Amino acid sequence: MEINNKLLLDKYFTEALEKTKELIRIPSVLADPIGNMPFGKGVNDALDYILNLGNELGFETYRDETNKYGFLEYGEGKELYVILCHLDVVPAGDMSEWVTNPFEPIEKDGKLIGRGSIDDKGPTMMNLYALKYLKDHNWKSDTYKIRMIFGLSEETTWECMEKYVADHGIASAGYVPDGLFPCVYAEKWINNMDVIANVPCDFEIKGGEAYNMICDKVSYKGPRIDEIKAKLDTMKDIHTSINNDELIVKGKPGHASTPHVGVNAASHLAFAMNELGIKHPLIQFIAKEAHLNFNMSNIFDNIADETGDLTQNIGIIDIKDGKGMFTFNFRIPVLSEPKAKFFPIIEEAFNKYGLDHTKQRIEDAVYFPKDGEVVKNIMQVYQEITGDMISQPQAMGGGTYAKTMPNLIAFGAVMSLEDSPMHDYNEFATIEELQKMIKIYAKAITKLAK
Repeated sequence: MEINNKLLLDKYFTEALEKTKELIRIPSVLADPIGNMPFGKGVNDALDYILNLGNELGFETYRDETNKYGFLEYGEGKELYVILCHLDVVPAGDMSEWVTNPFEPIEKDGKLIGRGSIDDKGPTMMNLYALKYLKDHNWKSDTYKIRMIFGLSEETTWECMEKYVADHGIASAGYVPDGLFPCVYAEKWINNMDVIANVPCDFEIKGGEAYNMICDKVSYKGPRIDEIKAKLDTMKDIHTSINNDELIVKGKPGHASTPHVGVNAASHLAFAMNELGIKHPLIQFIAKEAHLNFNMSNIFDNIADETGDLTQNIGIIDIKDGKGMFTFNFRIPVLSEPKAKFFPIIEEAFNKYGLDHTKQRIEDAVYFPKDGEVVKNIMQVYQEITGDMISQPQAMGGGTYAKTMPNLIAFGAVMSLEDSPMHDYNEFATIEELQKMIKIYAKAITKLAK
């Protein structure tokens, strides 16, 4: 099918952009359950919005009876091709760091700024309006029914997709617009872990909001506050202040899969305290084994493979009244075997420091051979649409919903995670890249689901 890109942009993209702004205005951050809203009101409101919009656009919609997911459909094919998106977003963090309220999006300097603009509300809406264009122009797949699924807990528990798969099984094929272009052939294993030490101490530390975000701000209360501040003030990209006998330490936020891109305030505080001889097993472990050592080379032999090296991120820290913990988010190379090459080694290291730990969950790896049919097909489509014959399939530490079904691959929506503002303050998608998305996805659906 020939796509009229001028019409696609003038009519469908223009509306999609405005609807993206409306969706961003809904603060769909995980919250405590309320009644029949298992992920909180904001997330439920986002599901209401997208399903109502789907109905307005003429699609058949479905809402899970427990409000854990929803989807819309187009076509009558016997097999199922899915586009798997998510509507939840990570917390906004320090509101003072935003140029706008993160849930009041603005256009500035060619960018749409707001929480979810690139992860994953912008790509979701570009896919919806790409499908709307195809529907309006009477394109249908002879083979597939197209289903756009809306997950609600991608940034946290993935409980939504566990329920979906239990209810509906796996699709024949599909993609996830929440990774990288041209496509992601490999996604690392991901493990969240709480590291615990309940020992007496005369200080308090608190900071961080999520496992998969760099801890960019922490507070410290306790003795030697001026010495700690002085030590931190010698460190690059760390900013400190004291207010009412509380030390505030600020770094730089970012996605946990690229910890070297941000600046971890918890790690720097622990290093400064350890340098001053302040004893605590959690502080010592962070300072000696994790601070600016993202692959923890003192603990692990090189377990890197073609998909990259091990990385770790400290997301949350909380030490008070003799109880203490911090969280790790580990991204483990795909071809490594975590049960043999990771868990026994890290557990032995914890034991040396007298630390306990709990494993929160582990996400399986994704691996498609680069010369296999799935990667070759999607690369051919991407190259045909964009003319980009240079970019290659990518591996990444970020985890997508492609892990929920064996036939799904992450396809877009950014070129580089290191340059992406996902999980950062002033998260944005450029207008140009949103336009590129809607053009790519409109053509890609006709090619991949034929």
